[in-house]
Amino acid sequence: MHFDALTLAAIAAELNTTIRGGRVQQILLPDAHSVGMEIYADRQRHYLLLSAHPQASRVHLSGQKLRRGMEKETPLLLLLKKYVRGAILDAIELPIAYDRVLALRFDHPEHGPTTLLAEPMGRLSNLLLLDAGDRILGVLKRVIPGENAQRVLLPKRPYTPPPAQHKLPPLDDGNPDYYTQLTELLASGGRLWRALMDGVEGISPTLAKEIAWRVTGDANGDAQIPHPNPPQIGEGTVSTPPPEWERLGGGEQVVALAAVLQELWGLPASGEWTPGLALDDETGVSGFAPYELHFADDFLPTESVSAAVARFYGEAERDPAGSTDAYAGMRNGVAALIQQAEERVSRQLSAIAAEEPAAGDPAHLRTQAEWLLALHTQIQPGQRELVVPLGDDERLVIRLSERETPVEQAERIFDRAAKLERAAVIIPERRAQLEADRDYLAQLQSDLALAQNQPEIAAVREGLREAGYLRQRPGRTLKVAPDRSKPLRFLSGEGYAILVGRNARQNEVVTFDEAGADDLWLHVRDVPGSHVVIRSGGQPVGEETIRAAAQLAAYHSSLRDERGVAVAVTRRRFVTRAPGGRPGLVHMRNEDTVVVDGLLPELAEG
Repeated sequence: MHFDALTLAAIAAELNTTIRGGRVQQILLPDAHSVGMEIYADRQRHYLLLSAHPQASRVHLSGQKLRRGMEKETPLLLLLKKYVRGAILDAIELPIAYDRVLALRFDHPEHGPTTLLAEPMGRLSNLLLLDAGDRILGVLKRVIPGENAQRVLLPKRPYTPPPAQHKLPPLDDGNPDYYTQLTELLASGGRLWRALMDGVEGISPTLAKEIAWRVTGDANGDAQIPHPNPPQIGEGTVSTPPPEWERLGGGEQVVALAAVLQELWGLPASGEWTPGLALDDETGVSGFAPYELHFADDFLPTESVSAAVARFYGEAERDPAGSTDAYAGMRNGVAALIQQAEERVSRQLSAIAAEEPAAGDPAHLRTQAEWLLALHTQIQPGQRELVVPLGDDERLVIRLSERETPVEQAERIFDRAAKLERAAVIIPERRAQLEADRDYLAQLQSDLALAQNQPEIAAVREGLREAGYLRQRPGRTLKVAPDRSKPLRFLSGEGYAILVGRNARQNEVVTFDEAGADDLWLHVRDVPGSHVVIRSGGQPVGEETIRAAAQLAAYHSSLRDERGVAVAVTRRRFVTRAPGGRPGLVHMRNEDTVVVDGLLPELAEG
C-alpha cells in the first residue's frame, strides 16, 4: 500500500485540526527510522509518528503513547530536543504541490523558528530539521555528493527540494492544453492506471487503480474504454476541450478521467475525506486510503486518516516472525468487519431505546384529544389550560396551544398517539431482530476464533454478507473458496458418536440435520460456541460421555481454557430455531447443567 501525496494531504488536514498550536512536550525515537512526539493541544495529549522507513514511510497520529525503541541519542534527536521540545507548532504545510513533503513549523521561546520536514518517499524517505533560513540543522539519513545523489542532504547546507516530476498536474488550472495533454497521455493505450502513473503528478499505484476503476469500471481497465456510466462534470469543473481534441482521438473517457481527477484531487480543498481500510478476501487488511477504494474486495471506513494508516501498519501479522497464525491477516480483516457490524447494531439499539414511548402514553394522549373535542365549544379565547374533573378529586389538566384551535390541537394529539401506538408494535419487533443480530455477530466472532483455514474464515465473512452487514459491490464476482469443512466427530468410551459444529453453518447441520430428536444436545450457557450432539438415540448415556461432550462444547467456545464452565444439556427435541432466521441461533428448554473445565478431552476421532 502506498502512502502517497493525496494521503499526506489528508494527514496534513487532520493535523491542522488536531495539533496545530500545540506545545511539544516530549520527543523520542521509536526505532532507527522514526521520530515520535507528544504534543499537548486543546487540553489533550496527541502522539505524532514520523517514519522514514524504506518500506513503511508515513506520518500519522497514534492512538497509543509512543515508546522509546532506541537507547542511543542520535544527532538528530539531540537537535530536536534542543530546538523543538518546548516549542509551539505554528503551522503544518505542504510546500510542494502534489509531492510527498510535509513541513511542521515550530517556534521555540529561546531558539526561535525551525522547520521539521518529513519526506515519506519509500526508499528515499527522510526527516530533516531546518533553521529559519532553510539551512539543514540535522538530517536522519545523510546524502553525500556522488554519482547517484539527486541532491545532497548534509548539515549546514541549504535544503534542496526533491526534483520536479515534469508531469501533467492532476488539477485543471485552466490551461488550454489540459485536455490535449490528457488525450496524448491516453493515446498510447495499455493499462489506464499505468498511463496515469507515467504521466500525471501525485499519482501512486493505489490512486491510479482507483481512478481507473471510476473511469472504466475496472482497476486494470485499458485506456480509451469508456465507463458505461461516466461521472458527470459539473459546470466550471474542468476547462472546455480544445478544438483539436476530437482530431487527436479524444472521447468521453478523457472527459470522465478529467472529472475523476478533479474529484479526487479536489478533496484537499473540499475536506470531504472518507478514510478507511481496504480488505482483501485472501489477505485481510490489504491497504488504506483517505477516499473510498472501490476496486478493493471491501472497504472499512475509519474515524480518521491516521486511524486507517495506524491500523494498517500496526497489524502484528505484518511481521511473520512475530505471528504463529498463518491466517492472521485475513482473520483480523474479518474481525474488523464484525466489529463494525456490532457497532452498527449497538447504535441502532440505542436509537430505539431513545425513541420508544413510555407505557400508557398513547392512551393518555387520546384521552386528552377526546376531551378537547368534547369541550372545545366551552373554551374561551386566551384560555391557557382546560381542567377536566374525573371524579374522586382527580382531574385532567390539558395545556392549550396558543397557535392552534382546540380542534386542531386535538387532531395533532390524535396523530401523535397513533404514531406512538405504531411504535409500540414496531419497536419491540425491531429490537428483537437487532438483539438476534447481536447474538449472531457474537457467534461469528466465536466462529472466527475457531476457524482453522482460509475457507472457514471466508465462510464467516460470507455469513456477515448474507446477514446484510456487508454490501455486495455491483458486478463483482466473489473470489471465495467454498467451505467444505465438516463438523468434528469423536467417539466416546461407551461407543457413542459425538458431533461438534465449529461455526454457525455447521451448528445448523449438527442440530437440525444430523441429530435425532432423542439425541443429547449440549451448548455452553450464555456465550456463543459450538453445538455438540451425543448420538444416543434416547439410550442412557454415562456421566463420563456427558462430561467429555460438555468439555468439547466448552473448548469450542469463547470460554476455551476457562475453569468451571456451565454447559446446558437437553434432548434435541427441546431445541428450536430462534426467530429471525440467523443460522445456528436456537432456543432450548428442559435443560440440565454440567460444570466442566474448557479443556480438550482425550477422545478418539470418529
